[in-house]
Amino acid sequence: MMTQTTGGIYNREGLSKYRLQRWQQSQAENPNFSFGPLTLLLYGAASFLYELMPSGTHNYVPDYDTISSFFIDEKIPDSWTNRVAPYTNTDVTAEIVAMYLENPVLFGGNTADGSFDTINFGAIQNGTISSSISPKDTACLLYQLTTSQIPSSLNSIITPTVDALSLIASKLDPSFKNLGCPQPLT
Repeated sequence: MMTQTTGGIYNREGLSKYRLQRWQQSQAENPNFSFGPLTLLLYGAASFLYELMPSGTHNYVPDYDTISSFFIDEKIPDSWTNRVAPYTNTDVTAEIVAMYLENPVLFGGNTADGSFDTINFGAIQNGTISSSISPKDTACLLYQLTTSQIPSSLNSIITPTVDALSLIASKLDPSFKNLGCPQPLT
């Protein structure tokens, strides 16, 4: 499905369209469909296809030959060369927002009565992210997602302490430091 949507070139435009199609299909076919803020990380993972996997031997084009080697053959392609510059958290954040805004979808989920309820969470208001979101608000949204509370369904398995959550927060990329983001702790 991904190859059909992208035409075998796994760039931001094609992958954004693919993410939109999967959202539409899931929302239509799954009565328990839920698309929460953490799903933004799917956009970040998708960006790896065109930012990290293309080979210098293919002029860094995210083509089928290179991508299929990773996913079908499960190996690094022969003569593969890595990107020149590192792919930083700032770069990933920019790509998440750019890919999402190319084909925005609603955050929320299907309800028992067949309707769809949208959610609000930080920079997500009325079920969507504004196209005018600032880099600071984007970074804070991702920071909040990575440091948010553990779901109560996991309390019998893991009970994070304030100290443990503080340690995790302290290990996050320094780009989150001094942004003034709220720091949720359980």
